[in-house]
Amino acid sequence: MTRKNKNKKRKPAKSVTAKSDLWLYILILLLCGGIVWLLTQKPKTRVKPVKETALGTQPFDQNKLVKALEEKFGMEPGSIVPKEIRKVIRLEIPVDRSKMDLTYANVLVSNEFRSMRAVQDDGKVDGSKQILSFTHADKNFEVILSYAPRTAQQRAGKKYISIVVDDFGSVEGETLQEWLALPTQVTFAIMPGFKQSVNTMTLADQQGRETLVHVPMEPIGYPRQNPGENAILVQMNQAQVERTLLKHLNSLPLCMGVNNHMGSLATADNTIMGWVMDVLKKKNKGFLDSRTSNVSIAYQVAQKARIPAWRNDIFLDSPDITDETLERKINAIQDLATRNSTVVVITHCHSPEKLIYLHKFLDRVQALGFTLIPLSQVGKTDLAPII
Repeated sequence: MTRKNKNKKRKPAKSVTAKSDLWLYILILLLCGGIVWLLTQKPKTRVKPVKETALGTQPFDQNKLVKALEEKFGMEPGSIVPKEIRKVIRLEIPVDRSKMDLTYANVLVSNEFRSMRAVQDDGKVDGSKQILSFTHADKNFEVILSYAPRTAQQRAGKKYISIVVDDFGSVEGETLQEWLALPTQVTFAIMPGFKQSVNTMTLADQQGRETLVHVPMEPIGYPRQNPGENAILVQMNQAQVERTLLKHLNSLPLCMGVNNHMGSLATADNTIMGWVMDVLKKKNKGFLDSRTSNVSIAYQVAQKARIPAWRNDIFLDSPDITDETLERKINAIQDLATRNSTVVVITHCHSPEKLIYLHKFLDRVQALGFTLIPLSQVGKTDLAPII
């Protein structure tokens, strides 16, 4: 009896085996379903990254370049003729010095080549020429910039002179009235903050005379050489330069621009001059570079800022006001007039004797055929835009 009962207890083992088989079937079904799902999926297309076009590998339109340069320099179509010399394409560009100098011409050319994705390789000065080298893919370019010779018609044309008298502000009474009796084409540069500064500006404006703010700037000999209060100094930051210059401009609002009083160090500082021109551009004012040193870059920086820009050619009353100095200055101005249609000169209002000296000078240059014009008409602001 006992053995039979044991045999009956072993019968449930059959149901365990059936369950194991069921799980196996389920697993096989899942594997088959996964295989079918994989087979029905579309393969993903791998997108290859697009390589950027390398600098200078795009097609180069030489005709477009030449046309653009002719427009920038105010030339007739066909004036620039490319010449290929030993696999180098040479472009010779004559620059009208009455409109721009070679430095500004250099900027125009470089920007035009860069706009066409060319790379500048070199730039050098060779005598009176500037030579620039550019590369675009397998093309090599050489651009030669030089001043255009004056034609016979230009040499026979009119000669102009513009005169600026510096340091007004303390001159008053009858002496000021005598200076105001000068031809109204003569420009007055007025020191800001002096007793007669605003009055001089107002009287000159009533005459239709142009005026400048004669802004004190740091000389090389500072502080032994003192330019005066509220001067623009090279150790200033941008905010200080802007604040100082705006103070001067706002004190003499009728002045059409600025020229530097002293400033042999400040006008040689590219950063300081850049900040000055930024302010003048916002205020719609021009800049006359007095050129108190031969390393001044103020005129070039003003040109690049695209504001009205002028530069002094000669100080009339330096080193003195003797007859011998007058003759030397007149000879120098006649020589300058063979190269430039207009000559800009600066003198000072320090004494009645300087006014007499200026009258002598005016009589002489007008007898020599010079026409007196205001500073704003000097043809040095007819510039192509920099893009």
